[in-house]
Amino acid sequence: MRRFTPTDLESEVLEVTIGGHTTRIEVLPRLGANLVSLVVDGRECLHFDPERVLGESTQMQGCFQMFPTPCLLTGARYTFGGREVRQRKRGENYFGHGLVREETFAITKSSTELTAELEWDRGHPVFEGFPWEGSLTTTFRPFARGLEVAFAFENQSSSPAPAGYGIHPFWVIPGDRAEVEVKVPAEYRFELVDYESQEPTGKLLPVAGTDYDLREWRSLETLDIDDVFWPKPVEEAGGVAYRSEGLRVAIQCSENMRHLVCYSPLGRPFVCVENLSCAPDAPNLHAHGFEEISGLAIVPPGGNLTGWVRYRVEAV
Repeated sequence: MRRFTPTDLESEVLEVTIGGHTTRIEVLPRLGANLVSLVVDGRECLHFDPERVLGESTQMQGCFQMFPTPCLLTGARYTFGGREVRQRKRGENYFGHGLVREETFAITKSSTELTAELEWDRGHPVFEGFPWEGSLTTTFRPFARGLEVAFAFENQSSSPAPAGYGIHPFWVIPGDRAEVEVKVPAEYRFELVDYESQEPTGKLLPVAGTDYDLREWRSLETLDIDDVFWPKPVEEAGGVAYRSEGLRVAIQCSENMRHLVCYSPLGRPFVCVENLSCAPDAPNLHAHGFEEISGLAIVPPGGNLTGWVRYRVEAV
């Protein structure tokens, strides 16, 4: 992965006031259209440390996009359609977080929304690790006290494409960790080979009666996890709550964004609650017979994979 420069941090800003509430967003076109600021009525919701990002390219932060393989891809390879696909870019294996997070997106902006688009063909670096021509369009639509992020992948090739999308927000912890809570409304978590590799076995473990049960609001004071949960009920919002402020960020999503990751490292000024359209390592899970829990989308030629996530700041 390439090293980043101050030029990569040049941003596009959109501010919208609706019903007396102001939402301001900041997006980095040269860093995968990473949403690095979401300010609602003057309150910053995201954690982004530019010095850390410039110093260590694997530290993206903000709220970045993961495509076509959210999170982990074991061995940076998988088999699909009778051939092996190696997820590489510029000759380097990409094991995690997909292929688009350091690419430059074209930006169009109106008074009400900001759209970022990336298109690739056989000569583009993304095609090296995802050998299907296509485009990814992401639209950021502020609303009163919140933001909708909608995505669309179009398969422009002549064969079916295996694809998944994820979005990785780093929600800020502004003070005492004990005053911040998370909710992940899912009945199961994925069993992992081990925590270091984060490779799922394909087995689901019930969360009921365990320390991983986050179906009700749970304090971050001692919570130290990095786990995958499924399935999120479409109608139920999870999120992050700030009890001392009387606020919470409620997270809702489209039906196909029901895999969730909660990453809550002790001692860090953020917590991640991530929505995915498929599981980590989805192409390999799918190839090994775990089609349903993988969530992998097989997008036909000329077809689309679409979805959305909404972040709403509301009173507790």
